[in-house]
Amino acid sequence: MQLNPFDEILGLEEKFYNDGYRQGMVDGVATGRIEGRTFGLEKGFEKYVESGRLYGRSIIWANRIPSFHSTKYITRIERDHVGTSENPSHSPGDASLSSLTLPLLSENLRLSKNIKTLYALAESESLSTENLEEVVSDFDDRLKRAHAKVKIIERMANEVQGDLEGQGKVVNGNDGSIEDTNISKVRH
Repeated sequence: MQLNPFDEILGLEEKFYNDGYRQGMVDGVATGRIEGRTFGLEKGFEKYVESGRLYGRSIIWANRIPSFHSTKYITRIERDHVGTSENPSHSPGDASLSSLTLPLLSENLRLSKNIKTLYALAESESLSTENLEEVVSDFDDRLKRAHAKVKIIERMANEVQGDLEGQGKVVNGNDGSIEDTNISKVRH
């Protein structure tokens, strides 16, 4: 059997294809790990920032309920500023502390329970930072439940932020009821 000199040339295209495929796989695996890690760090950071924001809101709401003033929800910073008449750090030109405080929320058992639940869902001490599917799913579930609690608390405290088109804006009537001003979705 005699070798055809063109057999090698005819197989050249397939050889280059296989070499390119192998090289692309090696480069893709290395690049994919780097890009995947970067993407994971970005998304993880965004989720933890959001969790921290919700945690801060839960502390603020807890401190606005009179029955929580003697509990663990009061932050160290707030305790340091209580009794500012003894604290000479405020200059006469600064606004008084009373003008910087938020109004107290009504003493409502459901509101208190929802704030405690939000606090438990958003606090970072019990959140795991492992990169496992089950842990990430649990974190996402807690974050979603925390967002739902925020919506409930906002409605109960008449503090709905809504969007720029005025949807979700809350109007507090004289009768104590909450009325949603978005009537464009009402069916007649």
